[in-house]
Amino acid sequence: MRIRRLKILGVAMGLSLLAALVGVVFYLLPRNVAPSANRIADFVVLNNAKFWVDDHAAAAALFRFPSRDDENEHLRFIAIDEGSLDAPPHGLGAWPWPRSRHGQLLQRLARAGAKVVTFDVLFLEPASDPAQDTAFAAGLRAQPTVLGFTIDTTRGGVFSLLGPPPSLADNARALGFTTVDNPGGWLVGQFLTMRPADGRTYPSLAAATTETYTGAAIEPIDAWHGKFGTHEVPLDGEGQITMLPFVTHEYVDQQDTSGLSSRAGAARLTIPFVQIVSYADALRMDDASLRSFVHGNVVVVGATAQALGDYIVTPNGRYPGVFANLRLMDQLMRGTFVRRVPPALDLVLIVLIPLLIGFVVTQLRAAVGVAIAVGVVVVYSITAVALYGSTLHWMNLIHVDTATILAALSVALYRTITEGADKRVIKEMFGKHVSPELVEVMLAHDDPLKALDLSGKRVKVTVFYSDIRGFTAMSEKMSPEEIYGALNEYFEEMCQIVFKYGGYVDKFIGDCLMAVFAAPNPQPDDAYHAARCAWDQQRKIDEMMVEWTAAGRQAFTVGMGLNTGEVVMGNLGSSDRLNYTVIGDNVNTAARLYNVAKGGQIIISESTYEEVKDRFIVNELTPVSVKGKTLPLRNFEIIAPLEPGEPNTSTILDPENLPEATVADAH
Repeated sequence: MRIRRLKILGVAMGLSLLAALVGVVFYLLPRNVAPSANRIADFVVLNNAKFWVDDHAAAAALFRFPSRDDENEHLRFIAIDEGSLDAPPHGLGAWPWPRSRHGQLLQRLARAGAKVVTFDVLFLEPASDPAQDTAFAAGLRAQPTVLGFTIDTTRGGVFSLLGPPPSLADNARALGFTTVDNPGGWLVGQFLTMRPADGRTYPSLAAATTETYTGAAIEPIDAWHGKFGTHEVPLDGEGQITMLPFVTHEYVDQQDTSGLSSRAGAARLTIPFVQIVSYADALRMDDASLRSFVHGNVVVVGATAQALGDYIVTPNGRYPGVFANLRLMDQLMRGTFVRRVPPALDLVLIVLIPLLIGFVVTQLRAAVGVAIAVGVVVVYSITAVALYGSTLHWMNLIHVDTATILAALSVALYRTITEGADKRVIKEMFGKHVSPELVEVMLAHDDPLKALDLSGKRVKVTVFYSDIRGFTAMSEKMSPEEIYGALNEYFEEMCQIVFKYGGYVDKFIGDCLMAVFAAPNPQPDDAYHAARCAWDQQRKIDEMMVEWTAAGRQAFTVGMGLNTGEVVMGNLGSSDRLNYTVIGDNVNTAARLYNVAKGGQIIISESTYEEVKDRFIVNELTPVSVKGKTLPLRNFEIIAPLEPGEPNTSTILDPENLPEATVADAH
């Protein structure tokens, strides 16, 4: 039995480890492989859970996560939106615009005191009219500006730069790549720097802008750490700064609030951490208003108009790609970073929690174990979301939770299958030996076979034997069919009474019945139940014999013997055939006592008498010497059950002056 339990535990731990390994494999997948199941998805789920808490008053009241979407006072955005693309006089006309218009905007921003202007707009070819680039370059010289470029990997996988023509690039304060990592539509983040084929190191647009604004250099140190001046920039283990997600909002202008180019009824996109004006408004607003908007600030110019197609797909919907760069600039300027906990801790949690849950499920009912697993997942998830919402520390969520639930379900399923087999074994073994109710009690155990301990255990029971007196002589007067029918009818009635009192019918030996009270689960009142069973059987036999005599059938009497004591209970036999039974000296004593009993008598041993003496009226008989026993046995005949309030009229011999023992007769 111990080996079997160890086998079950070993299989359960193996299933739990397999579930953990599934979590580990998906955790370790590169971000571009199955992004819907690796760490990218984990980050998305974590953020969506955080957004849910923010949006629900009851949850927000419990956690009160600090807001990281309050307005950045030094970051402004000029949007090339639908209104700006309208035809004059409200808009500036269809895209592309003359580059001189960007030069005009830069001149205005320079006069208004903008500290840095960044174009998240690509200018990859010289203008068809050189005068346009000249005007744009003049604006670039007047206003410190960062221009964007993109990375081309189409030529054999080698990074090459696709940027503005020299006439513009040479007049820009810095260049930065606009590319963000967006595998499978799951927006992740951005490298701080890249090294294209020309051998130079180029910063991202966000890094170049922040460097120009602060004067402090931003550079990666390794895959996990970057440096911004004297400050650390935590990276994600693959050299990228993780973008802190946000929610965009769309509203409709109900009226022209600026008095300039805004259109009543125009739809506008906003993001919570930056002020936005349209490109057309920026060109037309008065100097004082423009100065108030841009003075001393970083000003980013980018497209939000859907017609320009600069949109990316994110877990929170489609929004302009420039918003991602704005968020990364916001994070660098304010030092707000997502920090991954050490991967070693993530991996330990992915492996350890499922293993612990798998062990728990083996020790409890499968349903209870699964419920505990769900509880652990809920508590762990709340902890992970609370930690992230409070400190921006990213502790793995979906791989721990998925591996935990997978381990719990797989072990629970395995237990259900094995316990189903165990229950079939128990039903086959005990179904015809005990009452159906007792079988159900056995099956109610978390591990029925473990509870029964079929390998053998020492227990205190009361062993019962009964035997038909004169059966041999009686059978000589009956045909085999009559004997067969009579015994079956007799045993049917006797077994029902055994079952009524919770006994176990051990075996039939010819006309002899052996029962154990109460295998396989002994109870405190087993001796009383055995004695009461014997009493009821004798009354039932009396009724049956009256009926049989009236019907002209052979009548008989039955002698019964009971003994209480320790026995060894368990499976006994060969590998091919086993019997659940009891063995030991106390079994032999019960067998000797039923031989002492005459027809109609119930003889109990001294040990059984001590258990039932206050519940039955008994008469002590002369001690008997039986085979296999050196000392005579004290034995008692049950006369009647003792009713409440009835005086006990039992006749007990003086233990110090017992009569000489007689030799037991065999029946």
